Amino acid sequence: MSVWIVKQRSDKEARPLSLGALTAEAVRAGVTQLIIERDESLERADRRLIADAIRRAGSSEMQYRHVAPHEHPLLWVSDAVAWCYSNGGDWIRRVNAIVESRVTRL
Repeated sequence: MSVWIVKQRSDKEARPLSLGALTAEAVRAGVTQLIIERDESLERADRRLIADAIRRAGSSEMQYRHVAPHEHPLLWVSDAVAWCYSNGGDWIRRVNAIVESRVTRL
């Protein structure tokens, strides 16, 4: 699992930065399916951003879809890790065993 940290940006700016980086990294790593938690208000923009990132990376292999949290329980893990990183301190230490890399974008 990797964590993308965006500092000093609004959520509106942070989401496309982190989602774009995640998609590009997933293509480089040979991921064939990307599953994202559904937020209907952001889904159209997400789809455009993901499709653009896949095209820029020159891949046609990776598929992506938005799902509700109850449709894919592993989304709970990413939510828990994000919560730990946002709360800092000892919470980060507690999840470090499952975080293999950390990327920070300013």
